[in-house]
Amino acid sequence: MSSSFTTSSTSPPHYTLQCRACNKPITFDDRRTSQRTGKKIPLDTAINEPHSCPVLKVSQKYQSQQQQQPKPQTQTQQQQQKGKRYVQCSKGCGSEIYFDVNQRTGNGKWIPLDKDTGQPHQCPNQPQQH
Repeated sequence: MSSSFTTSSTSPPHYTLQCRACNKPITFDDRRTSQRTGKKIPLDTAINEPHSCPVLKVSQKYQSQQQQQPKPQTQTQQQQQKGKRYVQCSKGCGSEIYFDVNQRTGNGKWIPLDKDTGQPHQCPNQPQQH
């Protein structure tokens, strides 16, 4: 991922990056934030409007189709899932995860667990840590 930092005397600093999914140039502006989350909104550098990633749109459409076709579950899986609250992964992969009070890191952070396997969730959208 390449980035550059530009400033001018009339506007706040802008960061130019590339979209992780489609590699098109995007930028962030301190003045353009989400009202709901307060996070900066990625902008297309050419038009200075919110970035509409074609790759993510196709990926999200495919994931929603896959979720509509439920996999058959064993009786054991059904019994294990009773009483658990499932949420979608916040990284955008579409997987359903849950948290268990007995599954925490050494620092006490909750470990997301995969709904289907019960194992720690390995999100394909999570950047690899070195």
